Amino acid sequence: MIPTSSSASTNGCDNISSNCVVWQGPNIACIDLCTGDTISDVTAKLATKVCDLITNGVDANPNLAGLNLTCLNIAGKNPTELVPVLQEMVNSICANTGTGQTPTASSSLSSKSQTTDSLPIMTLPACLQYNDANGNPVTVLRLDLFASLIANQVCSNLQSIQLINTTLTSYDTRISTLEACVLPCSGVVAEKQVIPTCIINVGKLTDVSVLLLALETRFCALESAVGLPSAINSAITQTDIIGSYATLSTTGTYGSTTGYNNSPSTLAQSMQNAWVVIDDLYDAIVSIQTNCCPTGCDNVTFAYTTSNILDGNGIIDSVNFNFTGSSIPSNFTTPSGYSIITITDVDGSSINTTADVAQLQNNGTGFNVSIPTLNRYADLNITIDFKVSDSSAVCESRETSVIVPNLPCPNIIFTGMTATAGTATWTNIYGVTATLTLDIKDKNTGVVIATYTINNPPSSIVQPFTGLTGATTYEAIVTVLIDGQTKICPATEFVTTSAAAPCTNGMDVAFVIDYSGSMTSIIANVQAGVAGLVNTIDTSSGAANYRLALVTADEEQTATPIYSACVDYTNLPSAQKVASLGPNGTWQIVTSWEQFQDNNGTTFTTELNKLAGGVDGTCVQMGDGVGGPEPSDYAAQLVVGGAGLAGAFRNNVAKYIIIITDNLPGGQQDSFNSTVWSGIQNMISVANTQGIKYFVVGPGVNGVGSNPGVAGIYPWKELATQTGGTWNASADANDISADIVAGCS
Repeated sequence: MIPTSSSASTNGCDNISSNCVVWQGPNIACIDLCTGDTISDVTAKLATKVCDLITNGVDANPNLAGLNLTCLNIAGKNPTELVPVLQEMVNSICANTGTGQTPTASSSLSSKSQTTDSLPIMTLPACLQYNDANGNPVTVLRLDLFASLIANQVCSNLQSIQLINTTLTSYDTRISTLEACVLPCSGVVAEKQVIPTCIINVGKLTDVSVLLLALETRFCALESAVGLPSAINSAITQTDIIGSYATLSTTGTYGSTTGYNNSPSTLAQSMQNAWVVIDDLYDAIVSIQTNCCPTGCDNVTFAYTTSNILDGNGIIDSVNFNFTGSSIPSNFTTPSGYSIITITDVDGSSINTTADVAQLQNNGTGFNVSIPTLNRYADLNITIDFKVSDSSAVCESRETSVIVPNLPCPNIIFTGMTATAGTATWTNIYGVTATLTLDIKDKNTGVVIATYTINNPPSSIVQPFTGLTGATTYEAIVTVLIDGQTKICPATEFVTTSAAAPCTNGMDVAFVIDYSGSMTSIIANVQAGVAGLVNTIDTSSGAANYRLALVTADEEQTATPIYSACVDYTNLPSAQKVASLGPNGTWQIVTSWEQFQDNNGTTFTTELNKLAGGVDGTCVQMGDGVGGPEPSDYAAQLVVGGAGLAGAFRNNVAKYIIIITDNLPGGQQDSFNSTVWSGIQNMISVANTQGIKYFVVGPGVNGVGSNPGVAGIYPWKELATQTGGTWNASADANDISADIVAGCS
């Protein structure tokens, strides 16, 4: 610019020359600008720099000091100028895209087709998945990286294929050489040498071809001596001795002998069998040489067995000696006073007797020795001094053995059972010298509640016990100490009664009546007094809060009772009629004529009066009752059990089952035996758990068991007393009423 002298104004401003305006700002080194320069100088320097930028582009290389360039990861560099930074960015882009080339001006980096952000994400197949440097699994990659990974894998596969091809070429050359080689090999392949140990050149290096020829010579000689395989196989099968043949020296067969092959298939197995037979023949010949002609005592064998004979209590009473295992020739006899049998107890007492073994060897019954004076509760030592003789020899032997007695245990019966106490009774089979201990133990906790020691016990033990809890299972354990011997008997279980609800809470009373032919008059007596009976129950139950049920128990030869055609029977629902075949071939017929209903005295009376022929004597005729005990207990089980033949008992009321019978319980056995007694015991346990009381009336309460295992047991009395009820031989309605009142009190 040049100064103007014009005083004219432009655009409303006065015209001033740029040379007259001075730069008063700071010095700016990058454009060589100094304080005091005119505006003309400032403008000229700025215009020059702009032209340089336009002309040279990045050659201006501005300073980048202050920028954070660590993400470019320029090794060993910290550039402050634009050109190096741009070059590293270009190199990074080319590396990531895989071009390996610097983009040209025609390939703009800002073009969307060249950006990686828009590339799709590819899922790696399982064979290409890997973990990155940090151990994280890589399962997906951007398309460009995916392509790079595949390219690298292809290169790796090509290298592997090249290596495989090289190896195959080598193998092909070696195989061709081997195929062309005829021992001894010539050319580049040298023949192998080995050191023989027995055939030829022992201990010296020998060509394989030489050794092979020697082996062939030796094999041919061996084959000539041994035979061809067909001849060997023929020899293997030549023997007539098979595994089922009996051995000669011992009992058993060759097949059961260790080392014998039942089906030999090799020469070795055949030879092994031959040696087994040879060894057996040798032992048999030795035995023949040694024993062929026994003389004198060599021909005598003494042997015996013993068995215990028990008394009625299961205690050993005598010992049976059996000598059938002895072998004494007929020319031998037993000298006077022999053979001597001595039985000695643990206290040193003994019994001596003699036996003619020569005469007893063929007696299967044996020879009994009574031992009443010995200690029969501990081991008994047996000694027998055998002696027989003939005209030239006396044969003697002493044999010993031990008898271990089995000390029996008592059969405990529980009576007078309540919620807190009871009585254990059993027969003393040990005598007054024994000491008996009774432990009462809670089965669930294992705690011994009480211990009772009985010294000088009487013939019948009656031991009361207390301190129990209602509806709880206990174990009674008897320990016997006699003559220094101790026997702990197995536990016998019993269940205490539950705290039955009072009658005033209400009453559920089920009558179970034996309906066999002998019960006609007893049923008539009950019918005659039924009004008073119902009134007693009504009064005892509080404010008319009672329910009655009526069930009969009969036994027939068929499933059809005598009264099957009676309309009163046929009209009953099928659920109230049970016909069950027992193991002895008889049918137990149980019928529920009246199920539990509220205050049903009237309908109960009606159904009761139908029994024994009813008013006209023609309809519900008396049952048969096939001899012996009757199934009254079985009927009671159906009342209590899941069948609910009479309907379900209510909770929190007095629960009574009144059994009226003139015979023993027979269950489904038509006999009072151990099976039926076990069922009675289970009835006691269930009743005590559920708070049920049994009342048994009629002549049947005096029935006592006589079969093994139940001898002396009064089952009905036990059922009543152990459940908190009562028993009465009288079945009069007034007596039944009195029993109910007593039970309620």
